[in-house]
Amino acid sequence: MKINFWLVDAFTDQPFKGNPAAVMLVDDFPSDQICQKIAQEIHYSETAFVKPIKYEQFQLRWFSPKVEVDFCGHATLAAAHVLLHENIVQDQELHFITKSGPLRVTKADDNLLLLNLPLQKGEEDVDLKIFKSILEVPVLKAVRVINDVIVEIPEDINLQSLHVDIKRLEDTKFRGIIITQKSKGDFDFISRFFVPNESITEDPVTGSAHCKLADYWMHKLKKTEFKAYQASSRGGVIDIEVQGNRVLLKSQATILMRGSWIANT
Repeated sequence: MKINFWLVDAFTDQPFKGNPAAVMLVDDFPSDQICQKIAQEIHYSETAFVKPIKYEQFQLRWFSPKVEVDFCGHATLAAAHVLLHENIVQDQELHFITKSGPLRVTKADDNLLLLNLPLQKGEEDVDLKIFKSILEVPVLKAVRVINDVIVEIPEDINLQSLHVDIKRLEDTKFRGIIITQKSKGDFDFISRFFVPNESITEDPVTGSAHCKLADYWMHKLKKTEFKAYQASSRGGVIDIEVQGNRVLLKSQATILMRGSWIANT
């Protein structure tokens, strides 16, 4: 079995920044077991498998090293970048069929990529005491969004250097914990995203988290366009625009490596 693949850093134009993803271009999907083994071998937070359907339409699946996942923003950006940058398609708009429904990625005039994703709205407040104890800093608000929680801390705390006890986060009932704050500098807000019960405890730059953060900060800041920074050790910048019940994430990606998967399976 030979599969062409690319290693891509998404949400950045610099190598070794942003969020890494592998992109596997297949004529047909291997078995779920083989997809999982490939993702485990590469051991990025997500590996995208892309199958052409017709000229501008593709079926897209994402696998973490442990399981197939329902949605992954940065691996979608990585897949779109490969298809456009490598001239696999000439169109400026790509359509992906996924487990989470149809997704659209457009190449903007400035060569940035625009991901059109569903806005994910906050559902209910969460007891602040839980996260005040875990983070050992003041907590302004905590809101559940689907199976994640947004935790806002004051802007005078250095979020990038904040020590987060992953073991204590594991005891919460949430899949992911998004810690965020209003920014004093060039960005409207910054964030970090932790997934304590998965193989990658802190995600470097997360498209899906910004689908939640966009709604949260839209109501807090009374605006619909933002520049955001995810303050992981790798870091990444995302321009955001809310349009009704959709959110547009504008960013870029860079290819680090291309090659062929040749292992017999």
